[in-house]
Amino acid sequence: MRRQVIAEAGGAYERLGELFRLCSPDLHRYIQRRLRRSMDAADLTQEIFERFIRGDSLARSRDPRAYLFGIASHVVADAKMAERRDIVTYDSELSEQAGAEPPGGESGGVEDIALQDELSHALEQISEVHRAALLLTKRDGLSCKEAALRMGTTEGSIRVYVCEARAQLKMLLKRS
Repeated sequence: MRRQVIAEAGGAYERLGELFRLCSPDLHRYIQRRLRRSMDAADLTQEIFERFIRGDSLARSRDPRAYLFGIASHVVADAKMAERRDIVTYDSELSEQAGAEPPGGESGGVEDIALQDELSHALEQISEVHRAALLLTKRDGLSCKEAALRMGTTEGSIRVYVCEARAQLKMLLKRS
């Protein structure tokens, strides 16, 4: 009897190892696409498998891959909430890049001013609704829901306006 239990446990570990090998890269990509900080993807992938093992999900689920992605959606949601709660996130790599002298010496400032002028000119050429939606969400950092409340429209409309504004700006900036 004991040998049978050990053999079944060994088989479960082999299936779990195979599942990890097959699903880990997909879960990793899934997380990277949904979070700002892609460096957390490896840790969160591990968290998904820990939750999967804790619930003894391998024996209970019909489709372990689908179950893993269900857990992944919860882990991503938890990580996004934690990101919002973080007051300050310090990234040493970004800090070093920001402190480094821009390539080309002093001319970087002139190029930045020229780019700002081009962007300002392009922003003036798009409709007021598109410009307002884009500035509220990107410059002011409001969520689509908050921007919708300010503009008196729906959250879906704000998403459409922002997407259209980006496309219009891209076209205008390519021309110049």
